[in-house]
Amino acid sequence: MPFVAIAFAKIFDTLDATTLSFGRTQLSLLDLFQLALSALAIFVLTHYLNRVLRSIVLRRFIYEQGIRYIVANLLSYGLGSFLFIAMLQTSGINLSSLTVVGGTLGLGIGLGLQNVTRNFVSGVTLLVEQKVKIGDYIRFQNIQGYVREVSTRAVVVGLKDGSKVILPSSLLIENQVINYHYETQTVRLTVAVGVAYGTDPVLVTETLLMCAYSQACVVKTPPAQVIFQNFGDNALEFELWVWIEEQYMGQHPEILSALRYTICFYFKRNGIGIPWPQRELWLKNPEAIAKYFHPDLDLPSLSDPAPQEPTISLSQVLKSSDYFSGLNELEIRQLVEIGQLQSLQSEEVLFRERDPADGFYIVISGLVEVYTEKLGRVLASLGPGSFFGELALMLGIPRTASVKAKEKSLLFVVRFPQFEQLLQSNPDFREAIINALGEHQGELMRRKEELATKGLLTSEEEDSNIMNWVRKRLQRLFG
Repeated sequence: MPFVAIAFAKIFDTLDATTLSFGRTQLSLLDLFQLALSALAIFVLTHYLNRVLRSIVLRRFIYEQGIRYIVANLLSYGLGSFLFIAMLQTSGINLSSLTVVGGTLGLGIGLGLQNVTRNFVSGVTLLVEQKVKIGDYIRFQNIQGYVREVSTRAVVVGLKDGSKVILPSSLLIENQVINYHYETQTVRLTVAVGVAYGTDPVLVTETLLMCAYSQACVVKTPPAQVIFQNFGDNALEFELWVWIEEQYMGQHPEILSALRYTICFYFKRNGIGIPWPQRELWLKNPEAIAKYFHPDLDLPSLSDPAPQEPTISLSQVLKSSDYFSGLNELEIRQLVEIGQLQSLQSEEVLFRERDPADGFYIVISGLVEVYTEKLGRVLASLGPGSFFGELALMLGIPRTASVKAKEKSLLFVVRFPQFEQLLQSNPDFREAIINALGEHQGELMRRKEELATKGLLTSEEEDSNIMNWVRKRLQRLFG
């Protein structure tokens, strides 16, 4: 230990003895080392103070995150600059001698960092004026998404695919930006549609308005509107205007898709046709080209295509189910839309007896086997087009048998979370499911007794009326 102390003492003496001149000021290497440590400490302190001010202190007094960002930067960096200048003054450095050098250096840096300076000023402008804030849904050129961060240099926009786009602040100041959240509570969506000539415009208007208000996210005020746009070449052109709350703007592709599906369904039900573009060709001299047509010409026929395996229609399979046969095409489409594909290898077990019901399944290809391990017996073999598990999912009944694949199989599955979300967001669908279940009261009674025997019925859902019990059961399971 004495040897180490002596070595450090000699190093410090050497550093202290070696001096450098800065104009009229002389500093030793030891002084420079201490200045570097002090500067590092000031930097760390400034960074830590900035974070504490933004996340803890200013949060109690300032709601807007952008304003907190500016105030925290001004306070922390201002204190850091003051401490740094005071440290230089205390060390004996004459700052007036650095004025010329600093001015020349600042000019060079300013010319080289014009874009950085422009982005900084633009970022401060955005933060102060609050035209674009965190949480706003904006559109800039072909970029649409929620603003996730606004800083003095850039704006971070989160896209629907999960990625982030970093936009320099100056672009948003110098170009047109559409902000769907700026001083508004509702945003208008537009669906353009054409109908065949001869269709009653009043019927079209009534149908479009009914489609608009069938969507839960469409607000009643302002009311939906149908605009007769034009007499087109092939169709009467209409636009459906609907308003949604600004918080749903990030889901507008899904909302527009649902509206178009609904319009297509109700147009078909009401006999409203959507025409194809049509063109008529008139031949001025048909006799001049008649010689090129040979009715008796035996043209070579194309070879017959190779036979293909029949495809499974999910909608038709669902319609054949006792519990979904009462649903209309639109409600069947909603079921198909929330489903997923699941593949099984040969002998892979899908679920076992007494497992909780997490979904219902349709066999698209392959073969699955339903069996009971308790009795050691195969109950059924299900091929393409077969479905199973729908009642267990809807009533929350544990699996009464096990299922495994006998060969490589592909299944379509509607899982509990998606089915729950569909029931919660669509009251009409929920009522349709309850009505479908009501057609099988005998089966429901048996299932209810089975749940009671296993102690899976709660006192809150107990009811002598089977339909009231179904409603309470769905309410408890799906909210």
